[in-house]
Amino acid sequence: MVPNAETDEPPTAKDGTNRSGNKSRLINPPLVLLKMTMFLIFGATSSLIPYLTIHMQSIGLTVGEIATVYLTLLFTTCLSPPISGYIVDRFGRYKPVLLVCLVLNIVAHHSLDLIPRRQPFGLVTVQPQLSLGAADNGTISMNQPCNQAECPTMAVFQQKLQRTCFPEIKNLSRFEVIFTQSNESNRSCGMINLEQCSVDPWKNDSVPLINIQCPLSNEYDRTFWYYLLIRFFSTTMLTATVTITDPMALTMIEQHGGDFGREKLFSSIGMAIFTPSTGLLIDYFSEGYQSTNYKPAFYIYDILLGMSLISVLFLPIGKKLPSENIMKHLFKILQHPHVLVFIFFLFFLGSFWGFIESYLFVIMKEMGSPNYLLGLTYTVGTVTSIPMMYLTGPITKKVGHVNLLVVAFFAHALRILGYSFIYNPFWCFPIELNEAISCYFMWVVATTYCAVLAPNNLVATLIGVSGMIHFCLGKGIGSFVGGFMIASFGTRMAFRYMGYTAVLGGVLYKFLHMIWLKKYDKHQAVETEEHAIKTIKESETITVKCDHF
Repeated sequence: MVPNAETDEPPTAKDGTNRSGNKSRLINPPLVLLKMTMFLIFGATSSLIPYLTIHMQSIGLTVGEIATVYLTLLFTTCLSPPISGYIVDRFGRYKPVLLVCLVLNIVAHHSLDLIPRRQPFGLVTVQPQLSLGAADNGTISMNQPCNQAECPTMAVFQQKLQRTCFPEIKNLSRFEVIFTQSNESNRSCGMINLEQCSVDPWKNDSVPLINIQCPLSNEYDRTFWYYLLIRFFSTTMLTATVTITDPMALTMIEQHGGDFGREKLFSSIGMAIFTPSTGLLIDYFSEGYQSTNYKPAFYIYDILLGMSLISVLFLPIGKKLPSENIMKHLFKILQHPHVLVFIFFLFFLGSFWGFIESYLFVIMKEMGSPNYLLGLTYTVGTVTSIPMMYLTGPITKKVGHVNLLVVAFFAHALRILGYSFIYNPFWCFPIELNEAISCYFMWVVATTYCAVLAPNNLVATLIGVSGMIHFCLGKGIGSFVGGFMIASFGTRMAFRYMGYTAVLGGVLYKFLHMIWLKKYDKHQAVETEEHAIKTIKESETITVKCDHF
């Protein structure tokens, strides 16, 4: 029996008692704790994870290294759900597994803040060679110490030599500085004047050794590998936590009544509140410093997850519901060409989403955006998605699933291209309105479209596979490819190219549907979508969310 979708109360019997044997109550305490848990877990996640991309930049990781990190994290988002599911199946209860994941989440993610910042410069010792001319004039030549074509800053170099020469009031020495490079001709870097300085001590002995500061090119060093290993483990724990919360909520709703969408709403509220709040605190604690202080994000994450430990500890969670294996009927689904095309374009939608969610804060920081504004972008998308959820059914019936998925391609294009053309970060507010369509609205449409494409006994499987393709493979590949595009073409041009690709994807999908795919659409009655919605609510194998993690 499906619980009443209009109340948090458990279904009642004729004598007025609910499933647990208690009289009907205005407030259902078990679901209050569930709402609090969802609010705290997703609020904590949104307070830290969106800022990790720019945190990677702050400790010295390059865009190419960031792309490699996201490619590696692709495996965690694919492997963690089945592993955590197996562990829950093995022990038969959610609470111990979730508590362990929360504790390891706190420890692992806070460890990211302890990774030392990569030093951008290093000191290189060189031995100058002196060639004297008349009146203490001449040349100073040395091998290029920095493995680059540019000359060092002459003012700094002059100060270093000035401190090594012998002081003399009347003497003025002028030298041309020449750097030699391997397989290249000598490069003259200009003249330096050593005022009130005699180089007589240098005539018998060699010029003193000089330390020159050179920019370091140390990609994929220990800093990168430390970060990658810790981030891999922490993301595995985070994915397991998020994966367990949905079936846990469904189990409690089955036991105590309620509505799944209403419980999930509190996770969106937590995301909308804590992302901008964390940005404000980051700005406040970074005032007066040359670099941004991201410690508030880590401490808020620790505090909120610590509070969620308490709420989870008191949750009255019973034994888990029987799980269905998503891969069980996968081969049957992949025999349908129209389903393969649908999954293919859903993969690209996930790629565009992964790209902008990974590098949105990067382009906004390049525009000079304050950190609180970064957080408000999440608030705009989350808040505007709430009324969209109530309009999904009527709009889908009137416009059609494929047309709305095509609109999602164009919404991604508007969002990505919009950031490539603006220079004032406060224009993000109208741009972020597209997220409600490209992300939240799109996923609800995609899940109900699965009921049109697949036989009734395979709807749940198709939704599960679609979620894996979109949120796992699509997001990971989009983050990886986007990072190398930014490294190759620059941030703005990478956003522009990705936006044009989204437009092309929408046009191609609509064209294929018009000439070929529409014959596979089963024009069924309203019960088809109602069956899909019921399947979404009841099946543990489906993740009905469009989160940012």
